[in-house]
Amino acid sequence: MINKLILIIAFSVVLNANLDLKIKNILGYGAYSTHKNLINYIFSNKSAYYDANNQVNYVLVTDKLQANGLLKLNLGSTQYIDISFTISNKPKISLKILKDILKSLGHYYYFTEESITSDDSLKWSIKLKTAAAINPLRLSQELQANGCKVTDIIREGNNKWSYKIDSNNANINKAEDLIVNNQLTLKKSLRPYMLKISGASSITIDSHSGNDWYPNVVFYDENLNIIEIFRENSLHKNLKLDVPNDTKYIKIDDLFTLANIKRGINITKE
Repeated sequence: MINKLILIIAFSVVLNANLDLKIKNILGYGAYSTHKNLINYIFSNKSAYYDANNQVNYVLVTDKLQANGLLKLNLGSTQYIDISFTISNKPKISLKILKDILKSLGHYYYFTEESITSDDSLKWSIKLKTAAAINPLRLSQELQANGCKVTDIIREGNNKWSYKIDSNNANINKAEDLIVNNQLTLKKSLRPYMLKISGASSITIDSHSGNDWYPNVVFYDENLNIIEIFRENSLHKNLKLDVPNDTKYIKIDDLFTLANIKRGINITKE
């Protein structure tokens, strides 16, 4: 009994120290030292900030930091900052998810400094032009909605951040759902239509009246590897295509411009 109690206490001490380090890495050592008493108070129940696998829940941690005014992100002026993302799995789909999230958070002005894929993992480093750093709470929430999880955040001053992301369960959350639905009516879009699909042998795409559509349809597997592409430099109003085996996502585009399908399309799976 005594040995078991000692192990429990030791494990609790390790978890507490780990959470303190994670918070210090998010805020930076200076801000952490300045607000240490407040941090100890608001994170007094440290066990509440771990998930079932005893990993730090960054959504909860960054939410608490932001709610208490500790998450300082403004830079004072527009400047370039360095951001790196280390992604554990599914590099192609994870990179698409990250780029879509950056757009949704209003970060459009960046360029890639480095992109290295190895052993089904990815390190993507960018230089971002912004007046405020990426909000780690918003980023963590958006990643979570796409089946990904932040496992580490390190802040080096105001101009350098690094994120580690578990993307083993990554999926494109904002893709249109042709899994539950057998038919979809899609309105005008500024980007190609992206759909999740399962249990279909074929799809029929009906272009709405007033469209002049040159099909550009791509079939992907669950990791966003291309399985098959259908393109035709001729007008179509209706199109029926076989769905290749192992298809998880379908991208529907126009060969020249999305303006050609500005009135939307209907999609039916069979």
